[in-house]
Amino acid sequence: MSSVIKRINEYDKALPEDIKKMKFKAMSESPFRFYRGTCHLFAEDFKELYGFDSKLKTWICGDLHFENFGSYKGANRLVYFDLNDFDEAVLATPQPEITRFLTSIIIAGEQMKVSTASVHKTLEELTDLYAATLSAGKALMMESELAKGILKKYFHRLQSRDRETFIAKHTTDVKGKMTLKPDGVHLLPIDKKKREEVLNGLMPLLKRNKHFADINFLDVAFRIAGTGSLGLERYVVLCYDKNKKKHYLIDIKQARRSCFKDIIKIKQPVFGNEAERVIYSEYTMQFNAKAFLTSIKISNKWFTVKEMQPLVDKLSLKNFGNDFAALKESALDMAPLIAYDQLRSSGHKGASTADELIRFADKGKWKKEVIDLSAKLADNNNRYFKAFYESAD
Repeated sequence: MSSVIKRINEYDKALPEDIKKMKFKAMSESPFRFYRGTCHLFAEDFKELYGFDSKLKTWICGDLHFENFGSYKGANRLVYFDLNDFDEAVLATPQPEITRFLTSIIIAGEQMKVSTASVHKTLEELTDLYAATLSAGKALMMESELAKGILKKYFHRLQSRDRETFIAKHTTDVKGKMTLKPDGVHLLPIDKKKREEVLNGLMPLLKRNKHFADINFLDVAFRIAGTGSLGLERYVVLCYDKNKKKHYLIDIKQARRSCFKDIIKIKQPVFGNEAERVIYSEYTMQFNAKAFLTSIKISNKWFTVKEMQPLVDKLSLKNFGNDFAALKESALDMAPLIAYDQLRSSGHKGASTADELIRFADKGKWKKEVIDLSAKLADNNNRYFKAFYESAD
């Protein structure tokens, strides 16, 4: 058994066997899907090849690949497009964030059979744009009106979605009562004991969070989603707002330690629990956080809580086929968002100031370093995927 298989098995050793098989099957799909499911390998290799300079610190989401940008509706009910996964978030240096993004572009380009020269040129453009945005020192947001290509079509597609249809897709009527509809793929049934455990665990939200003041919790199902997060306890809760007379779906996701936690030597701020860390970084980095964003403790485990919405979606590599030019166009829209989120969270809980980030952006040496490093990490990913695929049972 190769060393990478040992590293993967060690990281996922606590997963239930059936969930582990599900995760490993997903990771066997392609080098890109494997990359999505193994952020811990990236974190370990990044430290070995580059390390962390603790003089400059910024908040990073920690798992920034091409498919971890997406849309959502904020607490003000407006739609945003931003970084969209903060499970691995830590206080770090800027380089791992942009490097993980660039590495995902290389892996995507290789799957599309694009020339190395074309991919390299794209990496230079993305890095220059990220640096220029950081150097400008102003945290903006993505407006749908300015989106181009497939990203523009993505925004148009969102406009056709509505909450009622979304709720109906995941529910059914049982003796006059609306319940969740497990499909065996995205939603799985849970036993009565676990159902009551989750519902009872959510009850404190009714008193301590104004968004839940008029909510009734009706039903629960186990949720299957993502790749790296497969195996975490995750639930969908059907809710009813007595005041607004509307149904909602709430996502309850177990929070675990960031895969960077034991690798990075930068002193981390103290949080009460891992869910608090995830929520803090998301709230601080995004232009406007998701609706219902909070945390809850259920059976001695901490969970993040947020609304599931028809407008929550991510751009998938599958949307692009083999059209690398279209993927590049969307990536160029994404690169500034990385800088915006780092500027927005500057100065928070030990992060460097915006002025320090601007001085970093104006230095040129690190650009070539992260591009060269991305190529090495993409090569590592391909070797790891080959070993994993050949050993898969």
